[in-house]
Amino acid sequence: MMRGMASQTLRRSRSKAEEPQLRLTSAKRKILELLAEYFCLRTKDIAELLRSRTPNDSDVRTARHTLNLLYRGGLVNRIPYLDLDLESGGRTYAHGLSDKGVKFCESLWPEAKTFDEHSQRTLDHELEISFFHIALKKFCEKNKLKLHWEQSDLKCTVSPDAMFAITDPAKPEGKNTLFYFLEMERAKIGHYRDGEPSIMRKLGKYYEYYGTDKCEKEWTDFRQFRVIVIQRTHERRENLLKQLNKEYNHRMFWLTTEPEYKYDIGGDIFNTPRDWEKVGYSFLSA
Repeated sequence: MMRGMASQTLRRSRSKAEEPQLRLTSAKRKILELLAEYFCLRTKDIAELLRSRTPNDSDVRTARHTLNLLYRGGLVNRIPYLDLDLESGGRTYAHGLSDKGVKFCESLWPEAKTFDEHSQRTLDHELEISFFHIALKKFCEKNKLKLHWEQSDLKCTVSPDAMFAITDPAKPEGKNTLFYFLEMERAKIGHYRDGEPSIMRKLGKYYEYYGTDKCEKEWTDFRQFRVIVIQRTHERRENLLKQLNKEYNHRMFWLTTEPEYKYDIGGDIFNTPRDWEKVGYSFLSA
C-alpha cells in the first residue's frame, strides 16, 4: 500500500486534445502540485508555500489571481471559508483540485483527491490536516529525513486521517523507518455508545490492530506503528491521556495539541498514556 512520492515538477503528459484550454504557466503548475500534495489549502497558505516565507499583500493577490484562472479553467474547485485569522471580515476560500484537475495530474500524482462535492462542514478538519502535513514536511527537510505521506484510499481495519512514514537515511536499512497514523481530533469527547466515547472506540481499534498479521497484510510494510492524536487544548489532551492510561496504556499513542505542533513540531511535544506526567517525546527522539 505504500507508494513512492511523485515528482515535484508537474509536466504536461497528455495530448493537446485532452489538455484544458488554459495556458499552464509555471505558477499554475506549482499551485496544482501544492493542491495535489496537500489536498486543501487557503489562498494565504498557497501564497506562503509559493514564496517560502510569510506572504505580503501582493503575494496573496498574485496567488488569488492565479487561483481564479485555474478555477475558471475547471482545474480547481473552491468553497467559501470563514477564516477567523483574517482581519478583513474573515471571508476567504479553501481550494482543492476538481475532478478535472485530478485527472490532469494523475500521471504524476496518482493519489491526488478531488475537492468536488466536499462538505463545508469539515473544512476546519481538512485544513488542520494540511497544516500538520506542511509543518511535518518542513521539519523533515530541515533534519534531512525522508517523509512519505498518504491521505487517500486509507480505509481498512482502521481509517486514519493520514498515514505517514519518516525515514532517517543515516541509520541502517531496515531499522531507519517509523510508521505513523494521524488522528485529528478537534471535537470534545462525546458520541457515547454503551458508556464509551467515540474517540476511545476508535483508539481501541488501533490498540487491537497493533502488531497483528492483519496490519502487515493490509499495509505490506509494517505491523508496528504510532498513532499521532492532535487535540485543540491541553485540557482535552490531559483528559484523554488519563482515560487511555486506564484502558489502553501503551506508548503507541502520541498525543499533542494544535498550538504545540504549530509552535515547534520537532520539540518534545508528544505524551503517551504510559508516562505522560514525566516524559515528552519528539520525532527526533523516536
